[in-house]
Amino acid sequence: MSVKRAAAFRGGTSPLMQVARAPVVALMLAKHAPVFVILCAPPAIWAVAEGQAILALALAIPATFAALVFLAVARRPLPDDLRGVEAIVTIALVFGMSAVFVTPAFMALGMPVVDALFEAVSGATTTGLSVAFNPDAWPFAGHFLRAWVQWCGGLVMATAVLAMLLPSGLPARKLGQAGIDQGDRIASTRKQARQLLTAYAALTGIMTLATMATIPDWREALAVTLSAVSTAGFAPRSDSLASYAPLAQGMVMLSCVLGAVSLLSFVLLSQGKWRQAWRLGSLRRVGLTVILFVAALIAFLVAAGERDAGAIYSSALNLISGLTTAGFSTGPISDLGPVLLLIVVAMVLGGDVGSTAGGLKLARVAVIVGAILHAGQRLRLPRNAVAPLRQNGEPVAPETLVSILGLLGIYLGALMLLWLHILAHGHDALGALFEATSTLSTVGLSTGITGPSMSVDLKLSMTFAMWLGRVEFFAVLLLLAPRTWRGTTGG
Repeated sequence: MSVKRAAAFRGGTSPLMQVARAPVVALMLAKHAPVFVILCAPPAIWAVAEGQAILALALAIPATFAALVFLAVARRPLPDDLRGVEAIVTIALVFGMSAVFVTPAFMALGMPVVDALFEAVSGATTTGLSVAFNPDAWPFAGHFLRAWVQWCGGLVMATAVLAMLLPSGLPARKLGQAGIDQGDRIASTRKQARQLLTAYAALTGIMTLATMATIPDWREALAVTLSAVSTAGFAPRSDSLASYAPLAQGMVMLSCVLGAVSLLSFVLLSQGKWRQAWRLGSLRRVGLTVILFVAALIAFLVAAGERDAGAIYSSALNLISGLTTAGFSTGPISDLGPVLLLIVVAMVLGGDVGSTAGGLKLARVAVIVGAILHAGQRLRLPRNAVAPLRQNGEPVAPETLVSILGLLGIYLGALMLLWLHILAHGHDALGALFEATSTLSTVGLSTGITGPSMSVDLKLSMTFAMWLGRVEFFAVLLLLAPRTWRGTTGG
């Protein structure tokens, strides 16, 4: 009997694998160049208005370069046979290059190159972890830069080219399928991308006006809202939201909750399709999850003897910040074990699919829970009974379940590696787990481990983890896999 080689145990799909063509990917990146202009130009203008010449120049140079690149390829069409793998790796590169484009700006604010890259990636991936030393000394243009980069990272970088530049048809559909949620297929056409961008901008505008009513400084209100709607966590103050009034804290957190809801819900609501928006389930999932987690938090705190309403309110907002993967904090994170673990679980779950939030996403977790319950129910059914797994009354496709389980496996594996790396630096187990989860789910909450004094290797590890988590693992893994560029098929 012959012994099969390990290659024989692969999935059997290798002969069908497509290869990413480097020239096509380069052309797609060039087509994305206006995104980098959008990313750099407004902060550059703000810096000019404040008289911050060096910061303005650090943003104007990459913006000009991006504009020239786009002009050079504006008339070159994308191929009709654009491949899905090419679209996916392009999105991963867009997020990575966006951080590279704004890294010089953070260096102009006085940050070392590794710290500047960390801050840029944290912004572009809507994480909010910071290694900035004394950001209170920055000009406000620096705070606007961080908030704007996060707002662009929330949705603009994934859909702007679809919405404004690409012709309708196969290339646009392929690129849309590689958006911020490759499995969600929400921005699958140019029209839908425009609708999502419009909803995103409108939600930002409405919540900015509402926040201005609670925060006297309109600049701070704008910066905080840009970060909150993108479920990010950079704030103009080094204590995050702690020094704001309770009403202002609550208003900012409301923006975070809305940002964790599928943007498609707001598109449907704006079209008067209230019933369809409700049937989509995102509003229910996010609302119910917030209520359940806050109730559990209050129970833990009361059982531990906490009776101060202000302290409970502050802890509840920190929990909601973790659940929505926003990363704002209203005070120190509670060191009570059950509370800390509850926030870790919340950060793993994250917001809903189609939102700007990170984490595994609530709809996917609902499918996993449904699959577990379904497996138990099938044991009581006749052998030949046909009872497919369903979500919202619709059968769940096998490939959807496989994709979700694959994502879960990669998430847990990456979380374990990052956790071990943080543990290797001498941090306690629960604090290290909290920090690793916050990084990988692009949350931004910290127990104090993340900071300018962190070692360079840990900064680089967490920088990569933020990028990995923002594009949901597969895009980066495909980008780095040699077989993506030299597979078994060439045509």
